[in-house]
Amino acid sequence: MGAAFRTVEPSTDDRGNYRADMRQTLTDIRAAYDLAAEPYADKFLNELRNKPRDVELLRQFASLTGPGKRVLDLGCGPGHTTAHLASLGLCPVGVDLSPGMVATAAHHFPNVDFTVGDFFGLVDPDNSVDGILGFYCIVHLQSDQLLPAFREMFRVLTIGGVLLLAFHIGTEPVLVDNFLGTGAALEFFPFAVANIQTALQAVGFTDIATFERPPYDSEYPTNRCYMFAHK
Repeated sequence: MGAAFRTVEPSTDDRGNYRADMRQTLTDIRAAYDLAAEPYADKFLNELRNKPRDVELLRQFASLTGPGKRVLDLGCGPGHTTAHLASLGLCPVGVDLSPGMVATAAHHFPNVDFTVGDFFGLVDPDNSVDGILGFYCIVHLQSDQLLPAFREMFRVLTIGGVLLLAFHIGTEPVLVDNFLGTGAALEFFPFAVANIQTALQAVGFTDIATFERPPYDSEYPTNRCYMFAHK
């Protein structure tokens, strides 16, 4: 990826608690993805061509939500998953923290809607969207940030709305020292499948179904989990 990856132990205080002062902020994450918007698009814009399982799950997501339904693609990056949802007959809005990513997505897919947003505080009213796609949108969250993020997703979904979440399975955070050659540092967090399921249930999601797959040859070597959940 043009980046150096290494597994790291979270920084802790003398009682073993995670040091909040060491936590990457939303500003840090936004700045890193602003720098990486173009190289990220160069690397990932066409990735669905080689990910048949992902494509099938996106088709299932579209089928569950229904044609013409309004959905959010959280952490949309350069917009390829948002555009794919549009091709499946949905009315998607790609949401990303990074203005650089949103501008890149709008350039590549000018007929699809994209907006800068933060999934801890979505602008959408309660019960206003029929589906949410979150392909790896939680990779920079620590465990105590999961509930606030999932509560906000639950809030904006309609009754019967569908969430499709994807994440890396694991327990050890990974530090990227030079993200896509930009010089930016980012920390990525994998999760145990049971922990994500418990967090979703805690905010009210039901009918949770999980699917796991090993990494494709071109991917970072962690297993992936895809999780459907319903409001």
